[in-house]
Amino acid sequence: MKIRMRQCVKDIGKYSFPHRTVEKWNALSDEVVIAHSVHNFKEKLDKWRHGDRTL
Repeated sequence: MKIRMRQCVKDIGKYSFPHRTVEKWNALSDEVVIAHSVHNFKEKLDKWRHGDRTL
């Protein structure tokens, strides 16, 4: 479930919210991305952020 980043020619596109978040989303582990609920996603994201990357 990786997101492809579109090429941006103008600076306004390069620094827009969607363009910045694609890199961060693609950096997440597959365990975090395929969480079954929002609550489960938040728990796994917190563990991933704080160094417990052995999900």
